[in-house]
Amino acid sequence: MKRLLKNFFPTVERRLAVNLNLSRKVTTIMTGHGNTRSYLQRLKIIGSPWCPCKHGIHTVVHLIFQCSGLKNEREILKNSVLKECSWPASKSELTDRNVKEFIRYINSVDFVKINYPNEKM
Repeated sequence: MKRLLKNFFPTVERRLAVNLNLSRKVTTIMTGHGNTRSYLQRLKIIGSPWCPCKHGIHTVVHLIFQCSGLKNEREILKNSVLKECSWPASKSELTDRNVKEFIRYINSVDFVKINYPNEKM
């Protein structure tokens, strides 16, 4: 958790300078602890860490930059980020100049739909 969080916020002062409306989704993405298949598999809750999109292990990095199930949402984030910096942006750039768009992206993730795309809930 500490390593991933440090990628988003290199210093405590940097974290305190950002007004985050913490939610379960934001906490999951910032720490890697929560409803990602890699985390759930590590805890032996599920059998496979593979993303249902079949393009990689279901990690925070995969969800932000690679998951085809989030292609449309990512395109909105990407277009916004490209106004300020290059894509793919670093995690600290996402929480610096692009924090509002990044939080919007995180909140758009439907973890149940991404984790279990073939099940009707």
